[in-house]
Amino acid sequence: MMGTLSACGSDARARLDARLRAMVELHFDPMDGAAFWVDRAKALGITPRAEIDCIESLPLLGEMDASDLRARPLLDYIPRRFHGRMSEFTIAQTGGTTTGAAGGFGAWTAYRQDELLAAFVEPFVSAATALGFPRGQGWLFVGPSGPHVIGKVVPHLARELGSAEPFCVDFDPRWANRLTPGSFARARYRAHVIDQAMAIVDRQDVTVLFTTPPVLHAMAERMTDRQRESIRAVHYGGVAIAPETMRQFQQSTFPRAVHLSGYGNTLFGCCLELSTKLGRAIDYFPHGERLLLEVVDDGGEPVAPGESGRVRFTRLDESMLIVRMIERDVAQSIRCPAGAPRGFHLPGVRDPHTPASTPSGVADPLY
Repeated sequence: MMGTLSACGSDARARLDARLRAMVELHFDPMDGAAFWVDRAKALGITPRAEIDCIESLPLLGEMDASDLRARPLLDYIPRRFHGRMSEFTIAQTGGTTTGAAGGFGAWTAYRQDELLAAFVEPFVSAATALGFPRGQGWLFVGPSGPHVIGKVVPHLARELGSAEPFCVDFDPRWANRLTPGSFARARYRAHVIDQAMAIVDRQDVTVLFTTPPVLHAMAERMTDRQRESIRAVHYGGVAIAPETMRQFQQSTFPRAVHLSGYGNTLFGCCLELSTKLGRAIDYFPHGERLLLEVVDDGGEPVAPGESGRVRFTRLDESMLIVRMIERDVAQSIRCPAGAPRGFHLPGVRDPHTPASTPSGVADPLY
């Protein structure tokens, strides 16, 4: 297993391998481990606690896919050690696109509270602080609530930057994605979402926007010049954003704002940009050692830095272990830059997007 991981410093590799060994020790414990992984080890005829001691030995466990996460009750993926402490956990469901579930209903996952913060909040706070994201400002979040993890996370992001809980407009991506592109129903739902968002912008002190590029584009068309110039920060999520779209938003749409994009999903957490430079490539990096991102070729082998392929991730959490799951996205493999903010040192991905289309950022779906 080479690729960009081979370029990591020895300290980072040592911490990553140590975390892997700790997670394998826990999840494959015959008494206190996760039923899914204990059963999988038996089916594979291996003893992971003795055989898996570094990232290079992960292929012994094979690759996970969506069916693995939908085949059993959620508790089977959580170590038995924690079954009496489930009040400490946040439960969330994917939107259905990442895991490809029929009907758009995705897989369930869980995060212990400290791991939820490590997966979603700490990466954002570290990057945002280093890049000058404003503190103590009024936020507007236009995005999904319900079982989606992002709605549970956004209040933490705002509070960590000294702000009140955001004003919110609920957006159901599952329903939107079932509406025919270009249809009257889809147009009405889009207008319903944007009307609510603009009612907040018109009446409240909002200077930070967190939503998808398509929603932001639709909002900008209805905002006055003064409203657009009052925006001090934009955080992008939900769908891919292309470099040229970022340049447009940054240079002319919201010229006085700090622009920061995130990449992730419910299953593994969030990766962040580490630059706000105008005209930059859109690069994302994981934080800490709990998440390994790889870019792999058609044979599942990690590609060299600068080469492209499918995104594959491994989540190393006590709450849930997900090993070598292939994402729908394609991306370019990149090294973490020198001088990155604290906690960022593992490889990342450039320009992740669905292989069927180029990430225009203003496509018909709002999410």
